[in-house]
Amino acid sequence: MEMVVTGKIQMRFVHCLISIIVALAAAPSLRAQVSPHVTADQAAKLQVPQPVVDISSPVTVTAAFDPPTAGVGQSVYYRVAIDGAGEAAVRWPGSISTPRELKFGPVTQGQLMEFLGNSFRPLASFLYEVKPAAAGHFTVPGFMVMVDGQPVQIPAATVDVDPSVSGPPPRRLMLEVSATNVFLGQPLRARVLLPASPQNQIEALREVEFNGAGFMSDLSTVRQTVEMTGINGRSVPAYIYEITLTPIETGPSMLSAQAFAAGHEFFGTTITARVSIQGGPPHYVFLDSNPVQVNVRPLPAGQPASFNGSIGTFTLTAPKLSTNRIQVGEPVRLTVAVRGTFDRLVPPAPPNASDWEIVPDNPPDFSFTLIPLSDTVRQTPAIPFSTFDPSNSSYVDLTIPSLPVAVTSEALPTEMPAVVDAGTAQGPPLKLGALSPSPGRSAAGLVPPQLRGGFVCLQIVPILAILGLWQWDRHRRFLEAHPEIVRRREARRVLRREKRRLRDATRRGDAAAIVRHAANAMKIASAPRYAAHPQALVCSDVLNHLDDADRSGAAGETVRKIFAAADTRFAAAPQMQADLAALQPDLDAVLLKLEEQL
Repeated sequence: MEMVVTGKIQMRFVHCLISIIVALAAAPSLRAQVSPHVTADQAAKLQVPQPVVDISSPVTVTAAFDPPTAGVGQSVYYRVAIDGAGEAAVRWPGSISTPRELKFGPVTQGQLMEFLGNSFRPLASFLYEVKPAAAGHFTVPGFMVMVDGQPVQIPAATVDVDPSVSGPPPRRLMLEVSATNVFLGQPLRARVLLPASPQNQIEALREVEFNGAGFMSDLSTVRQTVEMTGINGRSVPAYIYEITLTPIETGPSMLSAQAFAAGHEFFGTTITARVSIQGGPPHYVFLDSNPVQVNVRPLPAGQPASFNGSIGTFTLTAPKLSTNRIQVGEPVRLTVAVRGTFDRLVPPAPPNASDWEIVPDNPPDFSFTLIPLSDTVRQTPAIPFSTFDPSNSSYVDLTIPSLPVAVTSEALPTEMPAVVDAGTAQGPPLKLGALSPSPGRSAAGLVPPQLRGGFVCLQIVPILAILGLWQWDRHRRFLEAHPEIVRRREARRVLRREKRRLRDATRRGDAAAIVRHAANAMKIASAPRYAAHPQALVCSDVLNHLDDADRSGAAGETVRKIFAAADTRFAAAPQMQADLAALQPDLDAVLLKLEEQL
């Protein structure tokens, strides 16, 4: 069931879809009946281009009074039609310049899609009801409106008001409602009528809409007919559009209808009256109706807990069970018939019963599938249900009573006799294997693993593993993009090892080892800057790693002496041993500075 809830109940989409289907049905290429087995030629004919919406053609505007001549106090319509623009594309002014003698009412606006043979074209229309207060020749001057951001000129329109004129009133819609005094949530039937012309010509209606706040329309209840109906004491043919409206706001509300007269577009309409249908392309005319006041009253206080919104005057028959002897887990059907007239019927919600599983079915008759869960139950659960009777403004308790049942837990017998003829048995008889000499694995309980508390934690393990793998791959990609970080990290690790060897050589007093490890340590600390192997560096490379002050000071001198001693290979001399002892503080300071830059 499709519901639309707006202040202005719009059904444009449905009618646009209807018009498209009508247009495609009228196309010559689709007029032939398609057989179940579509041939290649038929499939090619079906692949025709679909009509497009024409928004590129120039916008055309018409403005006129309907009728152009009227008497004093007689209602006329001032109608503006903008062909080529939708309603949303037009910025209509809040007020227009009009003569004082013409009393303009509020504006009514609408739109539809015209079918022009191979394309659709939007049409927006604006309508004012006008009542002349004096005789004369009056003109509504032209004015500008913005259409899709472009100025468009609305032409001037004139009307002649003559006291002696008493012609027929302008054509308009008629709106009838089944009730004007309803309760909140009580549906009512609305009928929109377009009587036939004096020549007995009838026209269809498109884009039927209802203007009024607080109503919900049920589009599945739409009914379109052409039949004889009584209007002003006479039986005349009329096009009738019926729909169900449900008020959703309390208080008085003015309800009116609007639509386009659409010529012979009678899609989905049942015609039972003898009428004339005009041929040729339809001339779309925007019409509206007089408003009807609908008074919506709130529901009385004291709503029972079992009231679910059902409104009407009806009763329930005695409930019936498909059987009253059932087993645990066996479904049984409970049926209750609805009798009377109901405006709104909502099946009762099944109660919460610990020993029963209840599955509701659909109206108009209430039916439930009941499944007993225990053999201790002796009756079905009562189903609470209350309705509201608008005829006497009271709530009615229609609770479905309990019914006695006999529930058993009988199962199949554990020992079944063999139903096999020994004469027809093939091969030797089957024998059970020997019992296991030792017991198998023991179980802590009969609760399945998925119902134990640790199962949830077990489900988190794959998630954590995926997150860890994603973090590892992210770190790996980062190191691939920044290889200098890897070089510096590796240099720090090797430098710590080389410094341990240097300390061991110093403790032993091995001058040659001291020089070798000191030079290697300085090369290792300087290598990441050049992205080179440490053994490829020389003294100048290490000096370039120091700033200008250290390069020309004690640090630079220490580096030069260490590399000079390593190059000359005479570190074992006693004099060099004494020099290295004096250089030890400066050497430690140089290595510390180089390590800080890693």
